[in-house]
Amino acid sequence: MLNLIPTPPPQDWQLTYEKSKFMETGRYAEAIEFCKRLDDASPNAKVIRYGTSGEGRPMIALLISKGQVKGSGKPLILVINGIHAGEIEGKDANLILARRILINKKDQHLIDRVNLLIIPVFNVDGHERFSAYSRINQNGPMEMGWRTTATNRNLNRDFIKADTPEMRAWLKLFNEYKPDFFIDNHTTDGGDWQYDGAYAISTAQTQHPSVAEWSSRLVKSMTEGARKDGYLLSPYLGGFDASAPERGISIEDFSPRYSTGYGSAVNRPSMLVETHVLKPYKRRVETTYNMNVQMIGFCARTASDLKARNSRADSDAKKMVGKPVVLGTRAASASRPFEFLGYEYKPYVSEISGAEIPSWNRSKKIAVKTTIRDKFEPRTTILAPYAYAIPAQWTEAIELLEVHGIGYRKTKASARGTFSTYRFDNVQFPRSPFEGRFMPTFTAVAIREARTLPAGSVLVGSGQAKGKLVSHLLEPDAPDSLLRWGFFNAIFEEKEFFEDYAMEPYAKRMLQNDPMLLAKFQEALKNPAFANNPSARLAFFYERSPFADAKLRKYPVLRLRKEETGRLK
Repeated sequence: MLNLIPTPPPQDWQLTYEKSKFMETGRYAEAIEFCKRLDDASPNAKVIRYGTSGEGRPMIALLISKGQVKGSGKPLILVINGIHAGEIEGKDANLILARRILINKKDQHLIDRVNLLIIPVFNVDGHERFSAYSRINQNGPMEMGWRTTATNRNLNRDFIKADTPEMRAWLKLFNEYKPDFFIDNHTTDGGDWQYDGAYAISTAQTQHPSVAEWSSRLVKSMTEGARKDGYLLSPYLGGFDASAPERGISIEDFSPRYSTGYGSAVNRPSMLVETHVLKPYKRRVETTYNMNVQMIGFCARTASDLKARNSRADSDAKKMVGKPVVLGTRAASASRPFEFLGYEYKPYVSEISGAEIPSWNRSKKIAVKTTIRDKFEPRTTILAPYAYAIPAQWTEAIELLEVHGIGYRKTKASARGTFSTYRFDNVQFPRSPFEGRFMPTFTAVAIREARTLPAGSVLVGSGQAKGKLVSHLLEPDAPDSLLRWGFFNAIFEEKEFFEDYAMEPYAKRMLQNDPMLLAKFQEALKNPAFANNPSARLAFFYERSPFADAKLRKYPVLRLRKEETGRLK
């Protein structure tokens, strides 16, 4: 059985978590100092400062390895804690694990076969927004950090768009160390049930088949090992009625805005860990510790296999030109039997709201026979082009290629030609922002038209290890494309307008010269809303005139064939 430490640690190595009898967690300064002491005490530890937060705090990681990391042939496991800084059990669990390996000299076999890179707290500014009033639903610790950064960004929605200095620092670290597997530790929200923790891993539809098979074996090993050690785990349960689980359960897939989806986009397995919000903090720390050690142990046992599968995924990504790429999924209709382990549901009527308030009777455990939909099917699939071209003026998008470690080349001369791209119909914007951005909805229509690419435009090949990530960024219909995140919102803004006195006579001349246009106009007049809108009637002609903006609602990014790319110097 995996215990944290069989005997209490020396007093000078105890964390606030232990000194408080497992009721509190320490401040960020404690995590920094603890890691520095481990660095001083062990040749197998090294503190890395990998960035600076928005409020100027150092962002540190603890590297645990025997010898050099690069060129060692060992897989590197990255562990993220505190991306949501109120969900902080991962920090205490992983500092205890580091102490156990480096000071207590236990579980040394883990670093014989793998290297560990532990981020004790990712969202460091949120961590220091320390309060007893951060998460009303959560059972401890007594005080904790806040979900978002100092600029109110949710880091676990920022992996693709990389708006924050924290995420840009993380991506630089990721691209430097190239982890083979990474873990993201969280706490759930939601109802009350028996499970200590939950997990989610990228699906077979979005992962490379070889990596997906390894991931499936990892889940089996972790869940069986945890059960033997007294920890009950479930898949991360998404869509279901907690008051009536017998109606069926589904799980969610994750797009690359999330850690788990980002891993899939760059050909790496990754695991979301979610301990149960209503379990005591001590139990949540222990569950996190157990799940993490189970996974690290599996990576150690399958080290060479994991490295080989990741290498195969990278190699196959370089051959993806012209092949289907799944960018989005949906739950398949098929389900399988599932036993849900919960508690008796005992709601009551609120005196405040008058509504029914969920409540569970923990003295009565229940096992509900139900079904679960945990398989996915493609929803968005594209054929990878030979390359994409981003015109030189779209610097924000080009900069993100660098941030994500994507290869490209710049053109030295301007060029004109006919290329494939998209125009957008039915464009709408929400009334309020999401993660600081206004995300449009649209219908993408494939077109070919003449375009000029200025010198300094960039050509981004699909045939590279991060080719799938390239498509996620640049294909409009990808769930987290740069277009969806608002990087190209300016293309939807009309900047020139007509005056009625100028458009009226011009529209008359257009009708006189084009009988087909007259027929289309008469057809449009059958719609009462259009017929009763004078501005819309004149706009009908303006949009079909040479005065209309030919670039309006047209995607500046181009999809290139091999021969087209070769002509761009």
